[in-house]
Amino acid sequence: MEYEIHRISSKEEIDSCPVFYVDQYNWGGTYRPRTYGHLAFLPGTGFYVKMICEEKDPVRIYKNVNDPVHLDSTMEAFFQFYPLERPDCYLNFEANANGALHAKYGDGRKDRSIYPDSLYEACCCRGRIFEDHWTLELTVPLELIQYVYGHSDFDTGSVITCNFYKIKESEGNTHFASFTKIVNETPDFHLPRYFAAAILR
Repeated sequence: MEYEIHRISSKEEIDSCPVFYVDQYNWGGTYRPRTYGHLAFLPGTGFYVKMICEEKDPVRIYKNVNDPVHLDSTMEAFFQFYPLERPDCYLNFEANANGALHAKYGDGRKDRSIYPDSLYEACCCRGRIFEDHWTLELTVPLELIQYVYGHSDFDTGSVITCNFYKIKESEGNTHFASFTKIVNETPDFHLPRYFAAAILR
């Protein structure tokens, strides 16, 4: 599976970018809200993600940075920006409809690191609730990528890897959906080997 990242000059152009579908329910379950999104590159700014979930009145208890939002109804985006240079390092971004952002980076699931407050603010994470769906928008700013990798240079043909998720772990409508198929006995999104390649065009 491969995704094309288009360059855009403003966030308003995001809906014209290719669609990815979060429709792999690797661990069963009957509650399967339709979830999809777009990923783009804003030169001079960073990577911009918009996700949409056709879910009414999503659970949204948590409100603060790095709260356990995965217990709410949550959409997530995970990235490896330099998969050949640092194959174990990935960034996770998880947010509920309140726009409460849980985001960390590191090598593997354990001992992940947080960012300075200014970098969370630069992600401009926003959740919006509509009558029959909700949306999540966030930016992965170049300065955040620079903070993790020591550089943030991207050209036509640059390849990153990524995966996108829809999750709710607490009781009632529990579900685990991903963009790519994940082969694992138990639910686990922290598996970079199942990330998809995404090429900057």
